[in-house]
Amino acid sequence: MNTTLGISFSSDNISFTELSNDSGKPKLEHVESLKVDFNFESDLSRYKSSQKDLTNISGEIQGYISKRGISVENASLSIATSQAFLITLPVDYSEGKQTINSKIYWELSNYFPDNYNDFVINTYRLNNILPCKLCDEFLIIAVQKNTLEFIRRIFKICNLNLSLVDIDHFSAEQSLRRNYEALLEAKNVLIIGLKPGRIDYGYIENKKYRFYAYSKYQTDTEFNLTLTRKLNSLFKEEPVSKGVNAIYVYGDDVKTDTIELIRKLNKAPVELINPFEGINASGLLLKNEGLRKSSYKFAASTGAALRNLS
Repeated sequence: MNTTLGISFSSDNISFTELSNDSGKPKLEHVESLKVDFNFESDLSRYKSSQKDLTNISGEIQGYISKRGISVENASLSIATSQAFLITLPVDYSEGKQTINSKIYWELSNYFPDNYNDFVINTYRLNNILPCKLCDEFLIIAVQKNTLEFIRRIFKICNLNLSLVDIDHFSAEQSLRRNYEALLEAKNVLIIGLKPGRIDYGYIENKKYRFYAYSKYQTDTEFNLTLTRKLNSLFKEEPVSKGVNAIYVYGDDVKTDTIELIRKLNKAPVELINPFEGINASGLLLKNEGLRKSSYKFAASTGAALRNLS
């Protein structure tokens, strides 16, 4: 059986989601998370030529595939937002692609004056109404070329076809869109990613991505305070101030007291993302109570796998 494999690198974990195509619909075959002796939140570009780390990480992936005895046609990867530079930029899209690209690289040069050309860039249009008729805000996502080279070398060692590299926040969004499609219709939702040292926030209005922000914290004692301050600020800003019908949460650093804190803000119902909500997975989930309770940790790897079936 051919299997689509979604992998996510986060913190000190590698997560795997295996999906197959069941009469045109995704079917969950297996999920698993492995702890590794590596920190995926550190700057991956530094490890491009580290044979030790390349061997260790690829060995974990090869070991998983061998243990499962699967034939993998395509594999997709989700990496942490900490591996990317993200910024929102107003753009006049009547100026043409070349001018827009020049503006984006000029903006990058303000943050990375010595190596602004060493990034691969992707953009998301945020569908916001600006005073200029032909202007819109774009979310700029830039990843260092050396980071991508490190990843490609890992997958080459594993003899895996790397079909795409995504960012975990947007992979989790893909899980949300595929599994909660009806609930997102004509609704405004906030998706929050809780990770060690970082919290990501995305706002989706009637299925359109409208806003992204993040906050950082240094210690566990700062975690809830940082989250509360940022959320109180976001609920006063456009476009989030229009209202939120639901808040969806995922990530490696989800804690019970943090979820209760978000609920006490009384802004909207709060739910942990179940990336298997709309996927044929009942047998696997019924047999594994631990997986049912922690399924939100697989939002990124499942979203990556789902993109291969899109």
